Amino acid sequence: MSRYRIFAVGIVFAEQYHRKGIYMSRRKRHQQIEDHQIEWLKHRTGYPSPEEREKIIHLREQLAFEIISLAVVRASPDDPRYRELIRKYGQEEFLRAERTFREGTDHPSRVADDATSRRDYRLRYSRFGAGLPFYTPKEMDELYHEHAISLKEIFKRTGSIVADKQTKAEKLLLMGWRDWDDITPLAVPPRPADFTCPPPASYAEPVSEILEYGADLKKEYNIFEPGIHSKWQKNIPALTRMALDPGLINGWPSESASWAPWHAIHILGLLEAWESAPALAELADFENDWLSDHLPHIWTDMGAQAEPTLWMFVETPSASTKKRALAAEGLYMMTDGNEAMENKVVRGFEKILQNTKAFNPTLNGYIISFLNNMEAVDEIYPAIEDAFEQNRVDLNIISLEDLDEFDDEYDDDEIN
Repeated sequence: MSRYRIFAVGIVFAEQYHRKGIYMSRRKRHQQIEDHQIEWLKHRTGYPSPEEREKIIHLREQLAFEIISLAVVRASPDDPRYRELIRKYGQEEFLRAERTFREGTDHPSRVADDATSRRDYRLRYSRFGAGLPFYTPKEMDELYHEHAISLKEIFKRTGSIVADKQTKAEKLLLMGWRDWDDITPLAVPPRPADFTCPPPASYAEPVSEILEYGADLKKEYNIFEPGIHSKWQKNIPALTRMALDPGLINGWPSESASWAPWHAIHILGLLEAWESAPALAELADFENDWLSDHLPHIWTDMGAQAEPTLWMFVETPSASTKKRALAAEGLYMMTDGNEAMENKVVRGFEKILQNTKAFNPTLNGYIISFLNNMEAVDEIYPAIEDAFEQNRVDLNIISLEDLDEFDDEYDDDEIN
């Protein structure tokens, strides 16, 4: 998936957004490969030969390049060039490329993209990691940093970021896996003898069923039939315990039970278990966090009764920045289609931005970003402008230049 970043925005993104799971291919461009030249694509059974596999990966890289090129120029969905891609590559490969792009660029939270990246790594490692080390978050960051340096060196030498072989980091972290996951035999890594984690808690039915759900992250949960629903509601405390169970969260990724916390937090959202909202916030501070990026969505699913909890975290200076920003993101998401809630959130965010004594520049940056998404910047522009002028905003999150259009509108209003 890295090529999307490379073709669209170049090497700067490769370093700035290395955690986002969008990785680049290292293969040289060859002559055009037509679909009909690859025998495996005609029948799609078993696995292709090594030679066919390389050709298919290259074909998919070409297709991805063309899709992202159209996206960069903002081509409309009915642009005839898209129809030409379907004719050229076939509908199945085109739809697969679109799905792969969405999955590789889907980041549920702007605040917790580290959790998104970690989960994606756990997922690909659980399928293809045999023979490779399983890295900690810190080790992953070091490899990504090493990868970014390699790209800069390649670019400096050649003026290009395309090479004829993969970097060490690409191999070890299974980068670009969505290009070949369906044409490569599974290589499930067994739990090493020296792997350790706390023992998980024990769970009774129906919660114990979740331990078998595994890495099916799109699973539909059958919890809404009257008798079944009430049974799940009675088990909200057990679900909450499972969501935070260190023996599961830190479990071996190829073992089904290690994915149970993912299912538990989503079931809690569907159950509107607002009483679990404070406990789930603790996920943000886990060292091995691969879940917290979904918290804003889950809190939103819990409904209005979760709102006080989110304000509590946002307004607590002693809470971690990540936890506070995720809570702010949850409040922002609650405004969708709710005018009264939007007004409340805008004024609440304005009050936080106006605090000149106890402020957090990173939190302020995220809050301004959410206000920008809500198209509410012009409503409280003076507070936002003051926060920037008084250096109370992390410019790595958002800059005043990003809000120039609102600045101009505000000045025009003043003149009029």
